[in-house]
Amino acid sequence: MTEAAQKIRVGARWSSTPYVLDDASAERYGKAIESPPRRSPRRGIHDDEQAARTAGFSKPIAAGEQTVAVIAQFLADKFGMHFLRGGRIDIALTKPVFFGDTLISHVEVEAVEDGRATLRIKVENQRGESALIGAAALRIDPA
Repeated sequence: MTEAAQKIRVGARWSSTPYVLDDASAERYGKAIESPPRRSPRRGIHDDEQAARTAGFSKPIAAGEQTVAVIAQFLADKFGMHFLRGGRIDIALTKPVFFGDTLISHVEVEAVEDGRATLRIKVENQRGESALIGAAALRIDPA
């Protein structure tokens, strides 16, 4: 059992170490997800300045899935099998993440009952703006 799983109680909070979503990590992620060898590459708001501006962004933005992956990895690291076996997340992407942004994940326990914990989750950028908000649940009974 992870240390965090041992301390699950209403009001408990955790924050991740900062994660810099730099150009290199975003490019590797984008190639793996959006351009597997069987598909032809496409240009869009994630890799094309003009497409991003046309969509209302000042520059290309990171894929939303990568922001979701940041919080999911934090939950898996923090709670281990309690999250991986039977956990769930329900999120909303609220602000674009730009390449070079530093992301910090936050978790707060809202309820504990019937062998499950309900969590409030959030990913903030370096300006304290929420890029992702939502809820998560995990098992607290033996996994």
